[in-house]
Amino acid sequence: MKRILTSCGLIIISLSLVTCGFSLRGNELINSRFNNLQLSLSQPNSEFSRMLRRSLDAAEVSTEVISTSGEMGLASSIPVLTIGDEQVSNRPVTINARARAAQYEMRLSITIALGQADEMLIEPETLFIDRTYFEDIENLTGNREEVEIIATEMRRELVNQLIRRLEAADN
Repeated sequence: MKRILTSCGLIIISLSLVTCGFSLRGNELINSRFNNLQLSLSQPNSEFSRMLRRSLDAAEVSTEVISTSGEMGLASSIPVLTIGDEQVSNRPVTINARARAAQYEMRLSITIALGQADEMLIEPETLFIDRTYFEDIENLTGNREEVEIIATEMRRELVNQLIRRLEAADN
């Protein structure tokens, strides 16, 4: 009897999760009217730009990189996604006993805008991600590697944030 109740409980929980629309983040690809996008990238060869193009390709969105002046895009019916320079800033958050910074906050930000013909679908806005990390004075090489790993994760999260922003602009 106890086994049957447990099985029924698991089935009810599973069905409720399926019917509420729950899905793991990152499993849904961009689902929007944007089948084609023109990308106006100020840093077309940056790691962020490569990650963004890969995400859009995986979502089956056809992309074309145009010059940063955007001459071709604003008059056409294809939306133009303009992405500014990637900005990285570090600031000390805590100080250790030796009066040196022990913990830093890193912020990664980009400015985006989305326009189509003469209409702005997304007004210029800044997207950002913050992370805090500790600096080990005894292991400077390990610190640099950790900062590189954190920066890569932050870029990935920023791309996901941008994709979600594009989905919201579609509605």
